[in-house]
Amino acid sequence: MPQLEITTYPSQIFWLVVSFLILYLIMSRFIIPKISSVIKNRESEIKNNIHISEQMYKDTEIINDEYEEIKKKIEGEARGIINYLKETTNKKITKNTELLKKRLEQKLEKNEQEIINKKKKALKEINKISLNLSEEILKKLSNENRELKTIIKNTLKHLIKKNLKEVD
Repeated sequence: MPQLEITTYPSQIFWLVVSFLILYLIMSRFIIPKISSVIKNRESEIKNNIHISEQMYKDTEIINDEYEEIKKKIEGEARGIINYLKETTNKKITKNTELLKKRLEQKLEKNEQEIINKKKKALKEINKISLNLSEEILKKLSNENRELKTIIKNTLKHLIKKNLKEVD
């Protein structure tokens, strides 16, 4: 095997050193700086992204706090509006109820007055009918005695009026 021959060792060592030097120079001057710049760029990008995400998180917390404050404010306003509407509605209901009660009382008084008037009218009619009826009865019972008829008629009128007053 030619590699193991001692006479070729110095030349092999020379080219080995030259190759390693060239490879080292290429690696140290070109490849490693590119790799390290890529790594530094990644690190800076990661740090930048972390910083941006932290800032977004803080902004999100601020927005959530503002949202909660606005929500509480709106809920308070809504409760106020609802309470106001309840109060005004209750006032209107109370007012309308009182107005309705007054109207009903007026109608009730009017109807009671009409009933009283009709009752008086009916009693007068009963009085007239009973007087006419008693006169007819008297006529049939006694055709001859006019004085007796007048006395009985007056007595009947008086009794009918007395009975009607007792009914009132």
